[in-house]
Amino acid sequence: MPVPESVDPFGALLLLVGTICILGASLVVCYMIWSAGWEGWESWNARTGLNDEEASLARQERLARGSREPRD
Repeated sequence: MPVPESVDPFGALLLLVGTICILGASLVVCYMIWSAGWEGWESWNARTGLNDEEASLARQERLARGSREPRD
């Protein structure tokens, strides 16, 4: 009868590989669900109001206004 605390490298390797396979499969499933619902950056920016060009223009205008105003 084997002792439960005995070293079993083959069983440990199988357990490790099985765990890695389960984690990998779950990540693939999550990615597939996410990519099916992803509409792209354009719709994301339109929905959230984040427009990269408008944001950079607003930042430049804000910086230009800040440099023209006298500092205390």
